[in-house]
Amino acid sequence: MKSRIEDEEIEYVRGKAAAHDVRDDENNIIVEKGQTITDDLIHKACDKGKLHHLMLAAGASVVQAGGETARRRMEEFGEVSEEHEADFVRGKVAGREVKDTTGNVIISKGDEVTDELINKARQKGVLQKLVLAVGAPGVHAEEAEEEKTKRERPAQKMGYTPYRH
Repeated sequence: MKSRIEDEEIEYVRGKAAAHDVRDDENNIIVEKGQTITDDLIHKACDKGKLHHLMLAAGASVVQAGGETARRRMEEFGEVSEEHEADFVRGKVAGREVKDTTGNVIISKGDEVTDELINKARQKGVLQKLVLAVGAPGVHAEEAEEEKTKRERPAQKMGYTPYRH
């Protein structure tokens, strides 16, 4: 019996292209790079215990496509001005959260970009982050990692200050 997570992975990968080959334990190809993932390929991956590998290949293709799309769109502008960036994001949906330099949320994932949000992003100096949140939402994964390391430890929440040895 499949778990809920496996069902979600199957839904996610169906119809996406693989960013890289997925192979079984004997090094036989299950899915080739660039191949669209079909139900037959999903079953093959499941039978070989490689569903998670298939999901990683599908996820990587989504991130790559977002980055390439954003880069291509930005190249179309040539000399990109703030007005071009504003025109690019206006009316679109943010694919990830954007925060200012002090950690305040400018826009949440799934929010539509309005002129008010564009002006707020300009004032806070994060208009380019907003452009990436629309055009390539997976590009700044290192920011999420950095944010995770900034979180307080349980002892700090209780008022204890850690010291270096």
